[in-house]
Amino acid sequence: MTGALGRVPPPIGRRGGDGPRFRSGRVLAFLGLAFGLTWGLEPLIGATGRRAAYLEAGLHPIGMFVPAFAALVLQAFVFRDSPLHVRTHRAATRWVVYGFFAVAILNAVVTALALATDLRGDVLRGVGGLIVTLWTLSLFPIYARAGADGFRRVGLQLGDTALGVRFVAGVALFLLAQAALNALFGLGAFPGVRSDVGGVPVPSGWYAPALLVFFAITVVGVPLSGLAALFGEEYGWRGFLQGELTKLGPRRGVFLVGLIWGVWHVPVFFGGAHTYPGTAAGVASGVTFFVLAGFVFGYAAIKTGSVWVVAFMHGVLNAVHAFVVTYLVRPHDGLWSFGLGVYGLASLALVVLWILRNPVWRGRRDRAGPSAMPPAAR
Repeated sequence: MTGALGRVPPPIGRRGGDGPRFRSGRVLAFLGLAFGLTWGLEPLIGATGRRAAYLEAGLHPIGMFVPAFAALVLQAFVFRDSPLHVRTHRAATRWVVYGFFAVAILNAVVTALALATDLRGDVLRGVGGLIVTLWTLSLFPIYARAGADGFRRVGLQLGDTALGVRFVAGVALFLLAQAALNALFGLGAFPGVRSDVGGVPVPSGWYAPALLVFFAITVVGVPLSGLAALFGEEYGWRGFLQGELTKLGPRRGVFLVGLIWGVWHVPVFFGGAHTYPGTAAGVASGVTFFVLAGFVFGYAAIKTGSVWVVAFMHGVLNAVHAFVVTYLVRPHDGLWSFGLGVYGLASLALVVLWILRNPVWRGRRDRAGPSAMPPAAR
């Protein structure tokens, strides 16, 4: 199949068992671009002296777009055997890629405005939200034109959506259970009835029904509206990188992806834009979380064959966690609590141990990566 897509360059790196070759050059090129852009942008944001204004604007973090941007740039313009390369990718699905490039660049422009001007945060947030929402909406006519087979040929298939719904529900239920454990053991408390839910004023008698409605929006609407940013991380980590590193073995590859994912977040911890603080304990807990969550997300990508499912899971994780701590149970100590704290990490470790028992981890290395990967990049 790759022969029809372009000349295949000599394999780079070493062979992982009886599977396909591990191409270290491609991995290093991706990591260099992804880390270089992200770790270069964070100091620039800090140097402006307007980090607080940037955070208050509530924009999708610019770094979230970088992993997929790096992976797609390399596949579209560098890796000539990729089904996404500009010389051979003439199908309607090319607009998914070009549209993402446009969204990432426009989001960078809006971020620059937030850092360099005194424009109102709600205006910037509205423009940023509109940009990512339009990309999500554009996927529907593109899918109608390209069809399921067209998306599958470039590794963007929907995969097993029924199983994907179960994974998404599992993420939400895990976070709700963690909130209940915080309340049960006195590690958190109800933050009190608010005058609004999701920014909408609510009479006190309607507070509980409004929470139920907003929770449904949190699980479905919030991840869907921010899908471009979520795809921005997940296509890079679970799509491209996992497809390459699982050639070293499924468990080893997924572990490495999670570890790299965690280390990539370190500047964000120190920048104050993440749940985990920029302290030794915060960084250690944060990296541990991303390794464990990486196993869950990697497992979901392998089982469903879809990067979209994992992107949605990522969105549900972010949105439901924010919902829980804002409206249900706020931990007294973010690090020493269930949820994303140390006790929550222990709970998540039990989940990881359980999923590692699945036979999929013992499959052949050439079949272990997520089938969301484009064929030429596996």
